[in-house]
Amino acid sequence: MPTEKASERDITLMDRVMREARSALAYGGAGVAALLASPDQIIGVAHNTIQETGDLTNHAEMVLLHGVSRELQEMDAQDRHALTLYVTLEPCLMCSAALSFVGLKRIVYAALAEDANIEEMIVYNLTLPKINQQLVRGPFTLVPGVRRTEGQDLLRRMNKAADAPANLKT
Repeated sequence: MPTEKASERDITLMDRVMREARSALAYGGAGVAALLASPDQIIGVAHNTIQETGDLTNHAEMVLLHGVSRELQEMDAQDRHALTLYVTLEPCLMCSAALSFVGLKRIVYAALAEDANIEEMIVYNLTLPKINQQLVRGPFTLVPGVRRTEGQDLLRRMNKAADAPANLKT
């Protein structure tokens, strides 16, 4: 599985997406956010909108992809391959499939799937690193655990952490 260490830019952009997640959480939304960047600019930022819309597929990555769909459509494959997704929680199977379909090749994420409680998981032990090599459009380069402690804290604040009781309300 291709993995990389985080660069200074990765850390800076992860800090930016963490601010988005904390802001969404402060306003009663979910504290999961995503940011899409080219090598020289931020293309878009979004957060999970399930609570606001009632649409259970409105994960941060999906909201972001919908928001930047026109820009993505105008890019050629090589430009899409140069993009990096930054997200506060390891992408689930649905989001991973969508990101692969779009042609992204690099994902930087904070909290790992194992950091979330069972209600947040879709399939036991089937994480992005485990399916990465099976993706038909080629594996992602993964940069896991960037600002992981902060990602875990967001999960705890949403009562979605692996150690948080499912019935606990804040």
